[in-house]
Amino acid sequence: MADSPGPESIPLRTRLPALLPLGAVWVAALLPVAFYLLHWSDPELVVSLAITAKRLVWQAMLVVAAAVVVGLLLYPPLPAWLRRFIDRTRTKWSSDSAPLTRALSELKHFETAQKHYEVARLAWTRSDYRLVGGHAKRSVELEATMPHAQHLLGHFLLRMKSLPEARNAFEAAERLDQGHAFGEALLHVAHLQHLTGDLDAALTTFVRHEREHGSSPRSNFWRGDALMAKGQMEAAAAAFVAAAADPKVRLTAEENWFRAQARVRCWRIRGGKAASNEGHR
Repeated sequence: MADSPGPESIPLRTRLPALLPLGAVWVAALLPVAFYLLHWSDPELVVSLAITAKRLVWQAMLVVAAAVVVGLLLYPPLPAWLRRFIDRTRTKWSSDSAPLTRALSELKHFETAQKHYEVARLAWTRSDYRLVGGHAKRSVELEATMPHAQHLLGHFLLRMKSLPEARNAFEAAERLDQGHAFGEALLHVAHLQHLTGDLDAALTTFVRHEREHGSSPRSNFWRGDALMAKGQMEAAAAAFVAAAADPKVRLTAEENWFRAQARVRCWRIRGGKAASNEGHR
């Protein structure tokens, strides 16, 4: 019988996006029960509370609408962020928990790297990061030659902001299986080379990724960030323009998020150039 890795401690900031929708559902489910119990003790109080709650709901809706308008003015990518948030929440809630429960049960009887990876993969789909880290790490410990396990571990470590370790994991995935995950591993290698300060290597890897796998809003946006950090502003502006371009097809929520950010970068760059030209007159 194998001992499963214990749940890892995950920062509240990472868990909060998954906890907020769940908390809202619990509140919505408990309200009718609370009103029903109050009805038996004081029916008039229930009516008064219902009227007050209705008024508060309308006020809250007005506040939310105003906040959305202000958010759009101050943070134009807000709709793209909301779409990505809703997409992640829907994926988490629509994923059946039975396969994860079954995988954990099977792991108790016989431990293999593949079984640990399967638990980590299913937990990642459900955003259960407490399970992902321990099982992904254990899978790699048992069999370091599994590129998909290294790739998943890299994603988890990046989410936890462990940048050097995440870079090592993605580099291992790409080394074991060149072009792994349709170039996603290589793209993350380039991104993490930038985040860990290795700008020359990052720019070289971005060029290689584009040559071998093409570009996308995300890859162009990350490349633009690296070029800005290198001081190559014209090349960075071109990369952001490419990321913001209309793809003529519906993007995934994740890619759409990067396109929205790139559009803001383009506006800021144009604004900066206009201000600079005005100052030289």
